[in-house]
Amino acid sequence: FVDVFLDDNAVSPTLVDSCVETWSSQESKALSSSFVQLAKLLLAEHSTRDEQESTASESETGARDQIQQRVTELQAAESRLKPLQEYATGVTFDPKLDNLYLVGAGVRKKSIIKLYAVAMYSSATVINTASPTTLQNVARSFDQYTPTTTFVLEMVYSIGAEKIAGAIAESVKPRYGGSPLDINTLEALIVEGINKIGGQAVKGTIFRFDCTKEGVGVSVDGTEQGVASFDGLGSAFVDVFLDDNAVSPTLVDSCVETWSS
Repeated sequence: FVDVFLDDNAVSPTLVDSCVETWSSQESKALSSSFVQLAKLLLAEHSTRDEQESTASESETGARDQIQQRVTELQAAESRLKPLQEYATGVTFDPKLDNLYLVGAGVRKKSIIKLYAVAMYSSATVINTASPTTLQNVARSFDQYTPTTTFVLEMVYSIGAEKIAGAIAESVKPRYGGSPLDINTLEALIVEGINKIGGQAVKGTIFRFDCTKEGVGVSVDGTEQGVASFDGLGSAFVDVFLDDNAVSPTLVDSCVETWSS
C-alpha cells in the first residue's frame, strides 16, 4: 500500500515532492534531528522498562515519569542560557539556533580592521568538552552526538561579494584535502547569496555556514543558497575557526572561557 503513493509510479507525485521539499532544508533537518534524539530517549526508556519491569503498569508510569523529569531538567537548563555579546564589535548572538547551543563568539580582523563578528553553535557535547585540547576535534566529529556545527557571521564592515567569498575560500583551501573545484563551489554559493542582496556584504549582513559530514550549507540573510556537498569540507571549515591558526583566536578563547567554569 505504501508503494501506491511512494514508488516510481506513485499515484500522487505531488505527495512525494511535498515530503522531500518539506524536510530537505537545513532548518528542517535540524528540527528532525531533535525528533530523532527524542525518539532515541523514548526507546531507551522503554528498553529499560522491558528489562526491569516488575509490573506493566508500574514500569509504564516510571518510564513516563523519567522522561518528563528529563524534559523538565532540560527546559530548566535551557532557561538559564543567555545571549552572548562579542565585546569588540558589540554584536549579540542568541543562546540557541534551532537545536544548537551557542558555544562562543569572537571577531575576525584584517590588520586593525574588524570585518565580522562570528559565533559558533553546536551540540551539548561540544559545550561539555570545551577545552583547548578537545574543542576542535569534538566540533568536527559529526557523529550522532554532534551531527552539525554552525558558524554565524555578522558583517561589521562592508565588503564586495567576490572579496569576502574569496577570503573565506582562501581560508578553507589549505585545510581541505579535496579538489580545489570543491572550494570554488562553496565560493560560488556565497557570491550568489550576496548578489541576491545587491552584490555587497554591507554592515549587518548575516552568513550562516552549517558544517556536517556531508559538506557545508550556505545561507545569506536567512535565505539558503545550497550545500557544497563534499566529504571533508565541513571539517575543513570548522578548522578555519578552531585550529592552531584559527582566523578568530577570540572565538576559541570565548568558547573555552564561557564553558570551562
